Amino acid sequence: MKVNRKRNHTTEFKLAAVQRSIDSPSTVNSVAQELGIHPKLLSRWRCELTRKTKKYEDAWVSNEGPQRSTAELERENRDLKRRLERAELEAEILKKAQQYFDKKLK
Repeated sequence: MKVNRKRNHTTEFKLAAVQRSIDSPSTVNSVAQELGIHPKLLSRWRCELTRKTKKYEDAWVSNEGPQRSTAELERENRDLKRRLERAELEAEILKKAQQYFDKKLK
């Protein structure tokens, strides 16, 4: 019969694990596997430590990673939409102008 022993992780280890999972481009599963913990445990720590809960009032991690990248992606998306709209307008103008150029060549 196998006995499972509960491991107690320090708050510093939890903070480091959560910060690593936020900063890393890897998934929570891969970071948890590297640290030797269950992915659900790391996800729970992320929920607890990114919000100021009673259990971890003094120790918490700001979750700025995804918000920063989302803002950058939205800005890039707006720029690309603007460029696409301009390119479509130029293509439309050239299509309309082509009929006039074809008449002069004949």
